Amino acid sequence: MNHRLRKLFDLRQDQDDPEAIDANVRTGLRFAGTNLWVLFFAILVASVGLNVNSTAVIIGAMLISPLMGPIVGLGYAAAINDFSLIRQSARNLGTFTALSLITSVAYFTLSPLDVPGTELMARTTPTLWDVLIAAFGGAAGMVALTRKSISNVVPGVAIATALMPPLCTAGFGIANARWDMFAGAFYLFLINGVFIAASTLAVAKLVRLPAVADVSPEVRARHRVIIATGLVVVLVPSVWLGWRFVQQEVFAADAQALLRTVEADVRYAVVGQRVDRAQRVISVTVVGAEAEQRLRAQAAQLLAQHRLQDAELRVRRAGGGGIDPGQLRDQVHAEVQRDLTQLLGEQLARSEAQRSELQAQLQARAQQAGVADALAPALLAEIRAQQPEVLAATLAEGRRVRAEAAAPVASAPAAEPVVVVLLEVSRPLRTADRERLAAWLAVRLGRGPVDLIERVARPSR
Repeated sequence: MNHRLRKLFDLRQDQDDPEAIDANVRTGLRFAGTNLWVLFFAILVASVGLNVNSTAVIIGAMLISPLMGPIVGLGYAAAINDFSLIRQSARNLGTFTALSLITSVAYFTLSPLDVPGTELMARTTPTLWDVLIAAFGGAAGMVALTRKSISNVVPGVAIATALMPPLCTAGFGIANARWDMFAGAFYLFLINGVFIAASTLAVAKLVRLPAVADVSPEVRARHRVIIATGLVVVLVPSVWLGWRFVQQEVFAADAQALLRTVEADVRYAVVGQRVDRAQRVISVTVVGAEAEQRLRAQAAQLLAQHRLQDAELRVRRAGGGGIDPGQLRDQVHAEVQRDLTQLLGEQLARSEAQRSELQAQLQARAQQAGVADALAPALLAEIRAQQPEVLAATLAEGRRVRAEAAAPVASAPAAEPVVVVLLEVSRPLRTADRERLAAWLAVRLGRGPVDLIERVARPSR
């Protein structure tokens, strides 16, 4: 059984020749030609992807980046005791890193987009989980590098370990004087580099790659101390950051549970909430002064109930000073009354204007009627002086509407004013006398054309 398990997990079954592995490693860390140009373009692609917050573009930059080559070279060289290869790998890694920073700083200095998005901010808070990803990813990459057949593991390792985005984020921090972002991103790059190299060293030892030189036990012990010290120095801050991350996640979960408890209480109408993980502050906005006071009094109990004794629950009323439901009802009632008063005032003003206009028209008609009554006796005397046949005269104002046969109703002419004079005569007037009398009346009355109507008086019996 043990033999079968060892055979199942034996890495040397399809392992490539040591010479081929060595050639692959040295090709990846070469600083010239293709690698240099691909690195330059990968940095620009990653910078653009981070700047526009595009995950797909960032993944593409990870796949084409040759930055992993010198890091793998360091671990491999340490495993086979090739000190010249260690120096070459370290020199090339430093040059690659400097070129990447310079290129990303130049891009972000020229870019008008200077607000960091989620992709940039995600590279500024490394934790212990990033250490594990780098270690396991580097181990998988080294295993794939020692195989005879071409493996699809290397692209996945390039995406998982993510060397290029942290360097570009560090360049963003330099370009925009965001030193907190620079420190977090460069530390993430350092974690990835150190633990990829360490896992590469471990896998190279595991598959028993032949050493190129023998070292004394004292030198080997010194190397182990240096490597262990470097790993611990890089690991300790990530452990602390990871612990803080866990604490913040636990706090966020407990805070959400507290907020759900408050929202489920029918006495509270929650209109806003916010959880500050870093400061351990929970902010709740409720409606009404009574709800605010009740929740303030219950804050300590709620925090203790959800294991948040060291947190702070801040309660505020909606709208700053706030309006309780009674005040809100009174305010709405006052506004409705004000609107109704204004509407009634406008209606009364319009009615008063209409009443004044009608009164003016009635007064004008009454005045005209009065003038006609005053003129009637004198006018009748003047008419009888010209035509003795006239026995009585009646005056009335009217409007004449002419019917146009060819014109439609909508285009018919408007009615024109006319004075109608009804004459009671003893015998019919001659046509010439009637026309002359109508023309005289039009001038005498001064009110437009005059229509004369005759009515022959019946003799009394």
